[in-house]
Amino acid sequence: MAEASTIHNPDLFQNFMSTKGTYYLNGLASCQVGDRIMHPFEAHGHCKSMVFDGQGSLHLTSHLIETPLTQKEIQTNQPVARGVMSTLADPTTLWGMLQNALSPTERDTANLVASLWPPPSEATGITTNPLLITCTDNGEPYVLDPKTLKTKGKLTEVVPKLGSILDGKKCLAHTRYDPVHKHWILCVNEMDIPGENYVGNSTMIFYELDINFDVVSSRSYTTRFMVFHDWVITENYYVVPQNPARIKWAELGKFLLGATVGTDIFEMEEVTNGAFLLIPRHDPNHPVRVVETDAFFNLFHFGPCFEKDNAIVLHGSVFDRYEFGGEMGFDGPTQTFDPIAWGSSGGKAPPPRLDKFVIDSTTFELTAKTRIPIVDPFSGQDIPVDMPTFRGDAIECRYAYFLGACRPEGWFPFRSIVKLDLETYETHNWDAGEEQVVSEPMWVPKSSEENKLDEGFVLSVVHDAETKSCRLNVWDAVTFDQGPIASVPLGALTPWCVHGSWTPEYNP
Repeated sequence: MAEASTIHNPDLFQNFMSTKGTYYLNGLASCQVGDRIMHPFEAHGHCKSMVFDGQGSLHLTSHLIETPLTQKEIQTNQPVARGVMSTLADPTTLWGMLQNALSPTERDTANLVASLWPPPSEATGITTNPLLITCTDNGEPYVLDPKTLKTKGKLTEVVPKLGSILDGKKCLAHTRYDPVHKHWILCVNEMDIPGENYVGNSTMIFYELDINFDVVSSRSYTTRFMVFHDWVITENYYVVPQNPARIKWAELGKFLLGATVGTDIFEMEEVTNGAFLLIPRHDPNHPVRVVETDAFFNLFHFGPCFEKDNAIVLHGSVFDRYEFGGEMGFDGPTQTFDPIAWGSSGGKAPPPRLDKFVIDSTTFELTAKTRIPIVDPFSGQDIPVDMPTFRGDAIECRYAYFLGACRPEGWFPFRSIVKLDLETYETHNWDAGEEQVVSEPMWVPKSSEENKLDEGFVLSVVHDAETKSCRLNVWDAVTFDQGPIASVPLGALTPWCVHGSWTPEYNP
């Protein structure tokens, strides 16, 4: 018999059950491929959908994203591509080095983000059915069936007219949606090695697509070698964090010979201040602005970003220092995997903090930078945060929700959900407790009507390592401080969810 939901506030939960829409989540399948462990970031994609019919029913679907690499590794039960963060074989042996050197260095796993395009209410032209597009960093987007989650193929195969701009190109996982112009925007990221003066270059190309998948505008920019995962839009700009990095040429040779992982090739340049690239969206004749900050940062995820009163306001989850290698506690060459040790090391991965940056939109100078205090009101503990959710791109909003880190032994893996008032810094922290891991929160509006208080609901999947099960926790956004209004069992433990999206009034 299926486990019953635990309802803490019947009235608010009854209100939630009238919500209609589909929640898509993309994440990481098992890291185990045959007898080898691959880096979590390079695990195969595992997508889920939760369809809420507005009448109290939830339909859950999950499916492995079957890229050609996935199919090959399932058939052979062994890894066939080492990627950047993993090794195909033991790099300390001559035979292992040779296997690594001869294996592909790209893992097309489409495992981080899932978004629906075009919006179902506006789908015209090439298709009457929206496409569920899944992305990873440094790979091509893939398309899934929005109902069954079965893989249809690469985006360029499903929408052939995009082949001229995307075929063979590496995109970033994060995409953005312009609610005013109704454009879906993606970013191609290219690294040029050795690049200018043998220090490397990074080129980013932004494509804005309309509901017919026609490119309505594009803009490219080349800068010094840098690394970035997230980017945002404001009304007039693409905003990119210039996280300074440098190439380690001696390690490049080792990687080509199969003796090390790709993350050893570069390192953060912590003696250089971080900066923001403001790339004009609408006029190619307007210059790109580089706004330097007062310290190094590695900005991983953006919070709310918008333009207001001649200012560009940016919120970002930043690392004050960062050492590549061992992300999420995994070491490819030694095959060790200890996430808690990574989060408690302090050196390689200090806790992420939330900073607010304000840039004058006329002088393009940084006028303010604030480290936002996020403190648990009960314990007084400082809470590191990452992976925010908020009302939408390029929209001013007062509240944001984050993954929080409140483990006494270290900040990772995340086990709490944080609500933050961006004006008063009032914080509410819900801690899932021991043996629990939470997924990125998702804010769901109560209606399509805009409201500055962000009234709605907050969803997060809680993974219980002790009972080997998952549950969906639901909060009312306004009464978040009172705890979840309900906890809905989802069955056996499933892979961790990374990023998701919500499509209102849509049931595939």
